[in-house]
Amino acid sequence: MAAHENTFDTPFSSTDSRGKIDWKSFIDVIPAGLELMSTSSIMRQAFELVSNATDGRRYASALSDAQATLRDACVPLLILERRHEHPMISTSSMTQPQRRGLGQLALQLYFAQLFRSETALIDLWSSRFGIDEAGDAIWAPRPMYVQWEPNFLGAVRDVYAGFFAGDNALFRSGLDRLGLGAAGAVLLRHLGEGNQRSVRFSEAGLQQTLRDIVALRSARQPSLHRNFVAFGLYLASLHELLASLDLAFDVRGAYAEAHPALASEV
Repeated sequence: MAAHENTFDTPFSSTDSRGKIDWKSFIDVIPAGLELMSTSSIMRQAFELVSNATDGRRYASALSDAQATLRDACVPLLILERRHEHPMISTSSMTQPQRRGLGQLALQLYFAQLFRSETALIDLWSSRFGIDEAGDAIWAPRPMYVQWEPNFLGAVRDVYAGFFAGDNALFRSGLDRLGLGAAGAVLLRHLGEGNQRSVRFSEAGLQQTLRDIVALRSARQPSLHRNFVAFGLYLASLHELLASLDLAFDVRGAYAEAHPALASEV
């Protein structure tokens, strides 16, 4: 039997057209931390992402949820379904104030989707962002979205909430439920010392953190949750975007502005 190319008609391609996805290219952008996961978990989440991307009705619902989340969080970011229909300045052509503003909005978007919704559009790559002629920030994500499993999302929320509140017990509880209890020191180093008001992002730094976590885990420990695939893409694309903007960003401020319990205090 002739071998068939592993491609699907989905919007995951690098262009704006609905081209085909090459599975190798798809796997290449997922961080090194997938060594922590079983093949079955990886494939299950991957097929969920592809299924979501090819179901227009489900994506319309996810897009509507994301728009509502941004409104509730007061994040002034316009979401477009068709990037090529709306001319905009790319991140590489922005002024420093524009890059700084966009980076802060991207961080608010990242935290708002985690803390205000059970779903997330996870395509935060720099090629999906820009500024239009009116000066408005634009996000044109491809239909890459995930419905988080409640226990996974709750644990991720506790890791961030514990870290920013200085609540070590909550931070450790979240890590334990994610299966990352031994990686506390590594993650604290990655999240940064000080008050997180001026943080630079590096793709290489994220990959090193994941390699360090892999080294700490025993082969006898159970595989991590399948949602780590989607979360890895979400986190990796955020790092790529912010690294490309080449500035330091106020992560703590973005978290406080996006978190529903803290926004009124900012």
